[in-house]
Amino acid sequence: MNFIKPDNWIELPMYKKIYYYGTILTKEYSKYVNKIEAKKIVKEICGDDINVAKIIKILDYPSDILQDDINPKYMIKSAHGSGWNINIKENNKVGDIIRQLNTWNKNYSKNEKQYIYIKPKFFIEEKIHDSILGHTGEALVYMIRCIHSKPISISVKYKNVQNSYDLDWNLKSSKIPFNITKPKCLSKLLQLCEKLSSNFEFVRLDFYIGINDVIYFSEFTFTPNAGKPVFDNKTEIEQGLLWI
Repeated sequence: MNFIKPDNWIELPMYKKIYYYGTILTKEYSKYVNKIEAKKIVKEICGDDINVAKIIKILDYPSDILQDDINPKYMIKSAHGSGWNINIKENNKVGDIIRQLNTWNKNYSKNEKQYIYIKPKFFIEEKIHDSILGHTGEALVYMIRCIHSKPISISVKYKNVQNSYDLDWNLKSSKIPFNITKPKCLSKLLQLCEKLSSNFEFVRLDFYIGINDVIYFSEFTFTPNAGKPVFDNKTEIEQGLLWI
């Protein structure tokens, strides 16, 4: 997508560019942020070079979930939003889950236009076996920002904390640093990013890494943190300069 950038574009830090980008995204981007459709898209593009967590059941409505679906091997996720997930535990009650899903059964965001075209829907998928955290549903997320199909930075997120690295795995920014070893499959991750980002001016691609360095796709993200600051101002300015 080519768009007319503001006159002061070059001066803007990355988060302000992302916010502006989010205001002009069109309906065609909705299929990429629909987590069910995205699984199909990445398999069409990358084939066996990438994996996706297996979908067990699609829930058109919150009430479609049954007590028999409550299995600690599974996660419940929203197809139409980000962060609306339930890590199923043995003691979860179906009524409690339905009540939670009902609070999410709405448009995810009014400001991030790519989401408003997606009909609210949920799905149950298998938990991956994270290479570090195990089969807990608490997977590390490897998030790679790309501009014009070229990766520019890597972040690793654990819960609400994330490190930012350059492409050589040098730590660039973190509010609460945690130690993560450079993945053996990093080169392959970056190659996949070039394929998956080729149609976009900017996108962040999110992945999980399973045991034996198996790469799982997570999601396309066009407006990280809804265009609010993620990193310190120096890092935001440095990244912004790369998007011309």
